[in-house]
Amino acid sequence: MQHWLKVMHRFAAAPRSVVGDPHRLSAEGEPLMRPAYEPGDLMLVYLAGTYRCPAVAEVLEPAAFDAGQRRWGWRTPVRQLARVADLDAAPTLEDIGVPRPSVGRQSRLRLRPEQFAAGRTLIELRRPSPDRT
Repeated sequence: MQHWLKVMHRFAAAPRSVVGDPHRLSAEGEPLMRPAYEPGDLMLVYLAGTYRCPAVAEVLEPAAFDAGQRRWGWRTPVRQLARVADLDAAPTLEDIGVPRPSVGRQSRLRLRPEQFAAGRTLIELRRPSPDRT
């Protein structure tokens, strides 16, 4: 099992969702740059520009290529495990030990287990109680 920081520009607060990753096509027209996510991998969802991680998700299936997507052709089904209701309550990159410059223009980064655990713990502590969701 791997731990990931998944950079998103938006993230639906749905129990099940799909995350997208960029692709390029080879000279033969085959998609390249398939994400290395595997079912069971865990990710902190990071919203680009906010420096915050508002959700934890689990990868449900391997990434599949969707030719109908112009930019984010690799589509990976995920299940949301936890989220904070208020983005201002979400842990920051600094809270989980990830330097801001390391994110740069990446769409995903592998996290060390302790970085993932720090983010997940903070999200679970700050999420809405079950009777309010």
